[in-house]
Amino acid sequence: MKLLICTDGSTSSIESADLILKLRFPQNSKMTILGVNESQKDLKNIVTSMDRIDEKFVPFYIVERKIRYGDPIKEIISEALDSTYDIVAVGSGGQLSLLNPQLGSTTSKLARKLHTHFLVARNVPQIVSKVLFCAGTDAPASMTMTLGGEWISNTDARIGLLNVLPEKSGDVHGVDSLYEQTTSENKEQQDSLLTHAKQQLIDAGVKNEILLRIRQGLIVEEVINELAEGGYELLVIGSHYQPGQDRWQGTLLDDVTDQLLNRCTCSVLII
Repeated sequence: MKLLICTDGSTSSIESADLILKLRFPQNSKMTILGVNESQKDLKNIVTSMDRIDEKFVPFYIVERKIRYGDPIKEIISEALDSTYDIVAVGSGGQLSLLNPQLGSTTSKLARKLHTHFLVARNVPQIVSKVLFCAGTDAPASMTMTLGGEWISNTDARIGLLNVLPEKSGDVHGVDSLYEQTTSENKEQQDSLLTHAKQQLIDAGVKNEILLRIRQGLIVEEVINELAEGGYELLVIGSHYQPGQDRWQGTLLDDVTDQLLNRCTCSVLII
């Protein structure tokens, strides 16, 4: 695997390195630390940050460093285009301010234009003990289970596997979807979907408990509710246009992803 870890010299940039270590990626993975320097005065902090990340990785991974000069968003995208990375990882604060709710357009630009699997570290815990996967019926959802399952399979985390049903006609508030609130036909469809997604996670190497969850209501609201109520430390979601996928559907996925990036308080892995 090849991972690109981005730093602007801020303390929060270290979070992405901490999260990668806690997710226990294979030890033959290659880590590239990218320092993005907007002005010469930032260079000292960037090098210090790269040193700290390097110290964390060296016992476990192959590490190289790169420094680019200019706008952080443009330079991260350029590096991702120039080289082939499996994941691009960033912290949640610092000059990039990727998850600052007031800068949602910046978050959207990086998440949408990268078209590379994207890991955003936020409030990284001592141990990643619970991970929430969002299920679906389309190609990106299948890739989410396969790749996401493989990448967290070395952890001891319990898995929540969530599917959000559309809000009932006439409902004012989203409700926690219990099976008896759906028609028998819909129940069978959701059982089948979640069972299939669960098997994909198992096939990808997940060995820990997988808890099936169904909620009903608005997608973003119900994902946020499930994260809060379940105490998850990482959200794994599918996004980006895939070959053969309806482009309008891809746009809707990116819109949902943007909202989740700006509202959830835990780390997010976008497949």
